[in-house]
Order: sequence, then C-alpha cells, then structure tokens
Amino acid sequence: MNNELYTVFSDAQIGSTFTRPVLVSSLSDSVAKNGKPFVRLTLNDGVSEVSATMFDTSMDFFNNNGITKLTIADATIAVKEFQGGKSFVINAIKPTADSTLTLNDFTILPPVDLDVMYNEICEIVSSSADTMGGKFDPLSKLTLAILEENKEHYMTSSAAVFVHHNLRGGLLYHSYRMVKAADALSGIYDILDRELLVCGAALHDIGKIWEYKTAITGDAEYTKAGILFGHLYMGASLIKEHTKEANYNTEKVQLLIHLILSHHGTQEFGAVSCPAIPEAFALHNIDDLDARLYICESAYDKLEPGAFTEKKPAGVENKIYKSNYR
Repeated sequence: MNNELYTVFSDAQIGSTFTRPVLVSSLSDSVAKNGKPFVRLTLNDGVSEVSATMFDTSMDFFNNNGITKLTIADATIAVKEFQGGKSFVINAIKPTADSTLTLNDFTILPPVDLDVMYNEICEIVSSSADTMGGKFDPLSKLTLAILEENKEHYMTSSAAVFVHHNLRGGLLYHSYRMVKAADALSGIYDILDRELLVCGAALHDIGKIWEYKTAITGDAEYTKAGILFGHLYMGASLIKEHTKEANYNTEKVQLLIHLILSHHGTQEFGAVSCPAIPEAFALHNIDDLDARLYICESAYDKLEPGAFTEKKPAGVENKIYKSNYR
C-alpha cells in the first residue's frame, strides 16, 4: 500500500475529514454517559494505531456488514479536538474495495531496519568478548549462539501485548536500544562489566519469543507457556541449558542469569530476585527508561504541541505533556 496516496493518522489535522483503507485491530461495544451506544475501535494505517469511535451504533452494525477484528476496511474519519488532542470519529466504514490489500500492508515496524538492528547488536556483543585471560569462553559467544539459534523469532516478536514496543520487531527494537545504552554506560562507569551488561541487555527478554504469539500485524497474545512460566524463567532456563557442557566461567553465567531474573527491579513487578550487582541495577534502569520513553514517543505521535494526554498512559504515573516547541 502506498501511504503517500492517503492521509496517515499522525498527519491528520483537527477539523479535517479523510477517507482511507484501515485495518480494524479491535472493536467493542460501549455506552456513552447519555446512555447512547457507540463502538470503540483500534485502527491501523500501516504506520501507527489510533483509537477511534463510531457513535450511535453497535456491534450489530459491524457484524451485519462483515467487519470484525483484522478486517481491512475503507473508513471516512473526522478529526475532532478533545482535551487538547486529536479524537478520531468514524462517519462511515465498509469492507475495502481494494482487493490487492493484505495484512502485510498494515504491519507496523520499528523506525530502524530489522537487519540493521540485529547486526549492530551482534557487533556490540562480539566486541565485548572477555576470555578472562584466555581461561574461559566469553559470554559473548554464548549470547551470539542463542541469538543466531532464535534469530527469526528474536527479530519479529513483539515485546508486549500492550504498553511498550508492542509491534512486530518490538522485541528486537527494545533490545537494540538497550544494548546501545548498556554499551554507552559501561564506558562511563568503571564498576560495570561491559560484557556482562551488554549480553544481559541482548538476552534480558529472550523468553518473550515463547511468552507471546505474534501475528504478522504485530499483535501479540500470551501463549500457554507464557501464562504458566513467564519470560524471566524461560530466558534463565535457556541460558542454563546452553552452558551445561561449555567452558564458561560458572560465576559469570550465574550473574547473567541473575540479570534476567532481576531486570523487573522488584518482586512487586514480577522480578524473581531483586538486583544485587551493579550490572543488574543498570539493566533494570535501562529497561525501565526505554519502556517509558517509548510510551512518551507513542503519546507524542498523537498529541498536538502544548497538549496533555487525556489520561495517564499505562506504565507511567502522570499524564504526558508535549511541549509547545516540539
């Protein structure tokens, strides 16, 4: 799909109305304060997703017209102002007349090419190799072997069902930014073991490739293993399995596993163990920072300068403000 032919959500101006093909990512019945029914939808334009509303209607309308989750539809959308931001209101919608469109046309990808990110992660990991005086195989060797073995899913998996990096390639994008941040921090703080921190950043969420099932559109849902075990346990188990019969330093492997089990920071937020070494403190904070900045980036895509988000986005403790000079 050539988005140059259509208005994309991020460029739509308040007061305008436009018609374009969209992917219906979700839809559900709602009731307004005045008691009138409406349907709340999530629409995807191939670049970003937005929430939209169709008033004075119900799911019966959509079902009767063959519009369900993952339907490609032609929608006429009015852009309204609501609490300082954009509000998308659907005036009309029907299954698309363009038979050439597929779900691939609505796959939202990170702003950096997937191959570029994967290769740069591997380059940074490889450059961090530490044989400890030639006595042991470096952790970088272990990390690169795990990444290569799981390359396809590592590059395409979402990093979440919602909140942050919830798109196809989101796990890779999240890991890429964290590896670069870990590499930079290790050059500032001498107390940090560069190899341990960089490898921890590359592998901290590796278990998510089994925790989630990611659709071609990037939408993710929990797997049976994800519900029963979680990505921290599965990531730690993967490292333990790969080091059974290898010449790695035993304590350094234990510390790498500790980084994975503690990167959520506290048990309240899902950590198996709380950080106990400098690299674990650093990894947790890099992880938290990248998630929060992604939430800000997502909010900024929908906000006009000088506006606040309508609500506190999930994962942060305040409304997000977009400054006037942005």
